Amino acid sequence: MRPGSTDRLEFRVSQEDMQTFRRLSGDANPLHHDAAFARQRGFKDVVVYGSLIVAQVSRLLGNTMPGPGCVWRSIALRFRNPLYVDAPASLHATVAYANDAFGFVKLKLRVESGGVVVAEGEAEAQLSGKSFEARASHATS
Repeated sequence: MRPGSTDRLEFRVSQEDMQTFRRLSGDANPLHHDAAFARQRGFKDVVVYGSLIVAQVSRLLGNTMPGPGCVWRSIALRFRNPLYVDAPASLHATVAYANDAFGFVKLKLRVESGGVVVAEGEAEAQLSGKSFEARASHATS
């Protein structure tokens, strides 16, 4: 991976995804399951759990960028606008920094839906074991 490399992941969060997350997390905030409540709070419909957007970052990191064997070092997302259930969305990732010797990558992230930025931020990941291998080779050279 090189700085400037990009990847894009298209996704939708379904009502079933929302119900499963609610059950697993115990988060019963009505903003995420009661449309009337959400509208009273100024939203056009039920709002997707932010953690389900973060799950898409996990999908990208673990499958393609950097891919299988990576571990998260950090993630930070700033939510700008709501994502609604079943709305098409895309996660855009751009490599901001990469160190092949240590298997380390820093990504700039942006989530969009309907031409609106939903969230933006950064993630750092490392290929599992790479830093230990690099440190060991430095120590013996």
